[in-house]
Amino acid sequence: MVKEHEIARDAGLPTHRADCPELPFPVRAAVHLDEQLQIDPMPVLRALADEIRSHGGQIIEGVRVRRVSSDRNRQLVHTDNGTLSTESVVLATGTPVLDRGGYFARVHAMRSYAAAFEVDGEIPRQMYLGADEPSVSLRTVPRRDGPGDLLLVGGFGHEVGRARSEQQHVDEMLGWTDRWFPGARRVARWSAQDYESFDQLPYVGRLLPGTERLLVATGFAKWGLSNGVAAALALAGRLLGGHQEWAEPFRPWRNSELFSLPSAARANTQVGVQLFAGYTQLVRPSDPNPAEGHGVVGRHGLRPRGTCTVDGETTSVVPVCTHLLGALRWNDAEHTWDCPLHGSRFDRRGEVLEGPATRPLPTP
Repeated sequence: MVKEHEIARDAGLPTHRADCPELPFPVRAAVHLDEQLQIDPMPVLRALADEIRSHGGQIIEGVRVRRVSSDRNRQLVHTDNGTLSTESVVLATGTPVLDRGGYFARVHAMRSYAAAFEVDGEIPRQMYLGADEPSVSLRTVPRRDGPGDLLLVGGFGHEVGRARSEQQHVDEMLGWTDRWFPGARRVARWSAQDYESFDQLPYVGRLLPGTERLLVATGFAKWGLSNGVAAALALAGRLLGGHQEWAEPFRPWRNSELFSLPSAARANTQVGVQLFAGYTQLVRPSDPNPAEGHGVVGRHGLRPRGTCTVDGETTSVVPVCTHLLGALRWNDAEHTWDCPLHGSRFDRRGEVLEGPATRPLPTP
């Protein structure tokens, strides 16, 4: 924490060492940054959408992009509902839905959880982010059904598809909250997927060297409210012919990546390990009737089969990721099929929830 405080001060940030008397647990050290803003992102998104429409822009939802090709000076965006022709394309899709540039191997996908609680008595009024493991964040959110605030607890993340039990991570979050805020009553729960580069900086700019009309923004590493805004400014400037010097460290093809090659090599070695381990599970006979909330993978005859039971309905899919053929695993917290290779996720019927996959799972 001391080192982080020193680096922040050197960068010009108004940080200072602080105590945290309002927290119910002991804190060894803390760094406080002045003038931070706590917001509800949904009104911001609605305002941005209204501004886009006021300038004649269109927002189309529920249509999946399958691929992007080039025709002379035009970019062709191929979707389920037809093909669009445009001068420029920005891939701001969590992780890029195009494999060009190998971004699926340059970021790793993380899943984390959050819940809102009613708490009797006082709750912490500041925003907090823990530096230990498991990392925990705290903030408040206004109640919609009356005065006062709810306590929002988040964290307890893991790599997608690699947890022994996702529900265990959720239970740890609930147990942590009950320990430090006894009697807290959960009123809502969320989960999120984030992508981190190996040097912890986002990729913002050209998808490939020399491609000025096909741009990318990914790897925000859970800092979307700041990195997303920075990415928007950098990409808008590039599309309008400008250049922001401050955005240079975010270039997708930056020399600093050389220093993160050992981390990238270790991570992609783990991808190979996960690929092998997953396929060893597919050689076992599959259970045709798993218990409620459970999913199993195995084989039915010679074909792989993933079967789950949710809300009394038993469904089966081919549990092989349509991106790069990773063997999928059942997520017992969210009732989804998750890929441990690059983070693709599918609902219980095989529809795509998270990329880089763009095609649904086939049925057996």
